[in-house]
Amino acid sequence: MKQTKSTVEALGEVTARRTYIREVILENFMSHEYSRIPLKPGINIVTGPNGAGKSSILLGIAVALGQTYTERSQKLSDLIRRGEEAARVSVVFDNNEVDGWKPIPWITSDQLVITRYIKKNGDYWHYVNNRFKTKAEVDHLLHQLGINPNNMLIIMHQNMIEQFAAKSNIEKLKMVEDAVGASHFRRRIIEAEEKLRNVQSEAQTLKRALEEARAAVEYWREEYEKLVKKKMMEEQKKKLETELAWSEVQEVEEDIKRLQEKVEALKLEQVKLRGELAYRTEEAEKLKKEVIELFMNKNSVEEFEERLNLMIDEYAQSAVTKYKLELSENTVKKLTSEISKLEFLRNEKTAKAVSLGDRPRYVRKSLEIVEDIKTVTLKIASLGEVSEEAEDMYLVADAKYRESEVKAQQVEENLKKALEEVEVRKENWRNFLRKLIEDVEPRYNSILSYADGVGKVVLRGLEDPEKASIELYVGFRGAEPTLLDAHTHSGGERIVATLAFLLALQNYVKSPFRAVDEFDVHLDPLNRERMVKLMIASAKNSPDSQYFIITPGKLPVGDNVNILLVQNISGRSVVGRVSE
Repeated sequence: MKQTKSTVEALGEVTARRTYIREVILENFMSHEYSRIPLKPGINIVTGPNGAGKSSILLGIAVALGQTYTERSQKLSDLIRRGEEAARVSVVFDNNEVDGWKPIPWITSDQLVITRYIKKNGDYWHYVNNRFKTKAEVDHLLHQLGINPNNMLIIMHQNMIEQFAAKSNIEKLKMVEDAVGASHFRRRIIEAEEKLRNVQSEAQTLKRALEEARAAVEYWREEYEKLVKKKMMEEQKKKLETELAWSEVQEVEEDIKRLQEKVEALKLEQVKLRGELAYRTEEAEKLKKEVIELFMNKNSVEEFEERLNLMIDEYAQSAVTKYKLELSENTVKKLTSEISKLEFLRNEKTAKAVSLGDRPRYVRKSLEIVEDIKTVTLKIASLGEVSEEAEDMYLVADAKYRESEVKAQQVEENLKKALEEVEVRKENWRNFLRKLIEDVEPRYNSILSYADGVGKVVLRGLEDPEKASIELYVGFRGAEPTLLDAHTHSGGERIVATLAFLLALQNYVKSPFRAVDEFDVHLDPLNRERMVKLMIASAKNSPDSQYFIITPGKLPVGDNVNILLVQNISGRSVVGRVSE
């Protein structure tokens, strides 16, 4: 059954081709040591004996997409393969360009890979295309794709068909809204009601404020005058504090300048000392050669001693000069270190001063400024307690007293608009649901007729979204349709009715894929075959949707069906493709 134009418009525009799950990768997940499960658009059937690890594949998809509670385990860490410390599950969505458009246009790569890591200690985290993402970010991404892994209408694990039938009719309606991407109608109603409550609260507050303003205006005028004086003095104090901060900066700058001048002087001195050291070293070396020559030639002792003493004196002077140079260099290092500390201090004080205000042209000494700050502080204290709200209270009271009627009229108009907005949004929600059920119910009945059944879908309590519900009625073999429940219908009848409703919804489900695990557990062979044929027909009518069906038995399928066989070999699940 095709969507009507109005329903399509209500659901929003869709891309030419939706994405689909290209592959599922399970590593150390339950009985899967390492499995890569290739999937195709259209129908994918996973079959194999009980205990082989079929359901683990669907569970892996749900866990990778963010599901935290599972039927088989309340802790994700229990899903890690025995003997391993961690598991990894990945779902690969196709994003190849078709006719110039990507199914997920905001992703540039040809695939979207959502991976979840699970550790024994209970930790878990997500990666999207090899980038770490929070669970909230993954949830938002999946919401854009129309996927909610916790919605039974999208992913039905084992026994969930029974659970769906057992859910309250209120919960069923919310799941239907979520599955067809219509939850925004309910959210917009909640937003409008919140806005209405705010306007009502504003009206009550306004009434009380007007009464208080009339009596308080004189009092707040006096307080306001005191507040003006206080603010003027506080502004003066703030300027003084700014000046003080810059004065401290200036003092540090002067210290830095003084030390820098010392460093420059020492560096000039070092130039002289290095020249003197070079000269004396050279002279000492010359004298050394002369002494050696006198000694070797055995000249007069007096001349030898004279030259020797001169040489010793030159070496001594050279040593003294070298010591002075080292002392000067060490002093420069210490001064440079002090300058660095002062520069750091200057930067800190400058940052503080900048945060207070611009640098004045002329900055006094800090002691003088501190005295002025003390004087202003005493003046502020002499005013006593002054309410900081005095100006606002005076202006509000005066304005409300003078403009009470205008303000009251404005609030009344806002209240009327808010009430109308709530009703409009509720009506949009009701109209959407009515149109949806109007389209779905004939399809639901048509599907049931294949199983010798008849049914109807009824909306209840649409006046109040919180109490609104959806009721499924069904009757088989000529019986009048009755409300679907566990007391009236058998397990097989509940499964047929639920599947019929799910299939009737398929044209409107926003999620690009749908999955159901062992739907045929309570079905007799005839109804099982009927439901399979209907599912295949539904898939063919929705070529842009992907179906994932798990069953332990064989299914009567035709061509273009991706069949996967799961077997357990020596405690390890092995997945193989049978045919397409």
